Amino acid sequence: MAVTGSPSNPRFGGEWTEEKLGILEAYLNAYTTALRNQPSRESPFKLVYIDAFAGTGEIEQGLQDDPVSQADTKHLVMGSAERALRVDDRPFDHLVFVERDPDRCRQLGILASNHLGRSIEIITADANDHLVKLRPNEYGATWRGVLFLDPFGTQLEWATVEHIAKLNRLDTWLLFPVGAIGRMLPVSRDPGDVSPAWDHRLTRVYGDRSWQQLYSESPQTNLFGSLERERQKGVDGLLEIYKERLGTVFGSRLLRESHALKNSKGSPLFEFLFCVGHPGGSKVAKRIARHLVWSQS
Repeated sequence: MAVTGSPSNPRFGGEWTEEKLGILEAYLNAYTTALRNQPSRESPFKLVYIDAFAGTGEIEQGLQDDPVSQADTKHLVMGSAERALRVDDRPFDHLVFVERDPDRCRQLGILASNHLGRSIEIITADANDHLVKLRPNEYGATWRGVLFLDPFGTQLEWATVEHIAKLNRLDTWLLFPVGAIGRMLPVSRDPGDVSPAWDHRLTRVYGDRSWQQLYSESPQTNLFGSLERERQKGVDGLLEIYKERLGTVFGSRLLRESHALKNSKGSPLFEFLFCVGHPGGSKVAKRIARHLVWSQS
């Protein structure tokens, strides 16, 4: 899980942090329980958990979204890495924590030392660079798993998502930063007014310039008599285009329902999305994920 603040004193947002972690943990437990209850011949595969933006494994969280107010109202929240480690119905055979910050990796090492006997791999690397190198036989001839993609801002690149989809191995929970992307784009004028740096970043996130579909001609004209172009207000358009892009690589394995994560003022920050890894497990995985998405909405 990505964190803000210094490596030794990570800090995150408000209640939405625990909200997303609660959904993830509930899915991990329900999914592994479902596997345990299957006949052994149907689940001989190695079970892997990958936390691609792992952080430190522990989050110092304020009770409010305002960092200034957090100073005296902070408490510790168990991070995604530790939650995956405590799954016990059908424990993961191998856990991979990817984090590019060396100090945070050292703290993950401390977490791993508290779970001796578990197969834990800590990788100091950029998550995109690591994930695009995964191969179908990465963890043996037959393996499946769960991938948690919780980037900070717009770090996650489309090439990574596309590669994961082709693996057909990893059930994927993905946080899509609708709030950050919405702030990048002018509400009116023209997509050409987006700075070259943001244009490049958005294209890497979406995989193409499909985000420009957000803009349509407005009945208003500017001072020069030309029609203005404006973006659909809110984040629905941003999200729908991204879901369409996900559908091009995951197909029916994409769960169309998703869960909005908002700050204390009700402004959207992220959308929690789910895609199934192996087609053979699609029915069960989507049923579990759909229930969690709706129960938290």
